[in-house]
Amino acid sequence: MKRRQILAISYLFPNSEMPFHGIFVLNRLKAMSKYADIKVINPIPWSPIHPFIGKFKKLKSIPEKELIGGIEVFHPRFLSIPGHVKFIEAYTYFSSVKSAILKIESSFKFDLVDLHWTYPDLPTGVKLSKQYDVPFGITLRGMEAFHEQDSDSRKEIVKRDLGRAKYVISLSREMAKHADEISKVKQITTVIRNGADTADFYYLKQDLAKISVGINPQGPVILGVGALIRRKGFDLVLQCLVNVRKQPGLENTMFYILGAEGPEGDYRTKLFTQVTKLELEDAVVFQGAVANTHLVQWYNAVDVFCLSSRGEGSPNVLSEALACGTPVVSTDVGSAREIVECETGLGHVVPSEDIGKMSTALITSLNVKHNRASIAEVMNKYDWEWCAKKVMHTIEHIK
Repeated sequence: MKRRQILAISYLFPNSEMPFHGIFVLNRLKAMSKYADIKVINPIPWSPIHPFIGKFKKLKSIPEKELIGGIEVFHPRFLSIPGHVKFIEAYTYFSSVKSAILKIESSFKFDLVDLHWTYPDLPTGVKLSKQYDVPFGITLRGMEAFHEQDSDSRKEIVKRDLGRAKYVISLSREMAKHADEISKVKQITTVIRNGADTADFYYLKQDLAKISVGINPQGPVILGVGALIRRKGFDLVLQCLVNVRKQPGLENTMFYILGAEGPEGDYRTKLFTQVTKLELEDAVVFQGAVANTHLVQWYNAVDVFCLSSRGEGSPNVLSEALACGTPVVSTDVGSAREIVECETGLGHVVPSEDIGKMSTALITSLNVKHNRASIAEVMNKYDWEWCAKKVMHTIEHIK
């Protein structure tokens, strides 16, 4: 069968200034590049005021084109006013994508447009499909992609254009069900969760991992990873920690949080205040941001990884922890249940914000002797290669 020529378009994608931004999109496309020829267009927002806003200043340094993971990536600019008139991006985003296509269309005859976000990607995919007479499809990566939290036209655009896609891939059953419900054209969304990056996350002996990260606690350690924002639910684990430390043998349990201030407001002060109120000053460590390359040691050093989020798509941290052999306790968000229950003995899934059940799951996990090497071995088969093959099977007959 002839290799597909796939043009991937994604608002989320790594670049030289933000190497881990949308890394999961790169990981999947890199794995797919064994079976298809792929080029990526990752438009970068721009406006006259961007150079004067701290978090946007570094966008100027992103090159127009770069090679990332062996894939040619184009970064055209599109007009985007931070927080305002988002409707114009349906036009400016398409215009920037088209400018990049004009540079490659003579040598790259793409036969499929592969989208990785909804707005402004979806309306762009619709237009390209018509202009170039090729099909397009999309992957849904989080409930926020439906834009139902927004008061403008984006929500209606997503509803309309989802039904025009030749395929829709969702990272979880939750998103797939919702996509099928809101699409004007009824379709069955395919569920394919993210793979685990087993090249970077793997089993290590726990005692050696503890030495490498510099922790020597008197009791068990629970780990949380993510930005210090409400959505990550670290406040829930703090409440659970009070219950955990009441149990015989678990009185000295520690909770390490790896992460810094996030984009959804400063939640750190509330967490610090809660720690003081619960008298957990000696039990909680805010480690700050940790480089992705160091996470493998942290996952291996702790006794249980806890994903306490109030909302997720396909939580990579869960797959990463399991790939290291670390047992998990997770809230039932996004594709967490699919990940934890893909095999037996990987951990526990509990309702979001249920302090009682989360506490019980943490206590149970901390009191069980896990075969961590076996957990890591089981997760090895759910790597990005596994994910890429499932995606290619989905799109191979799309015309």
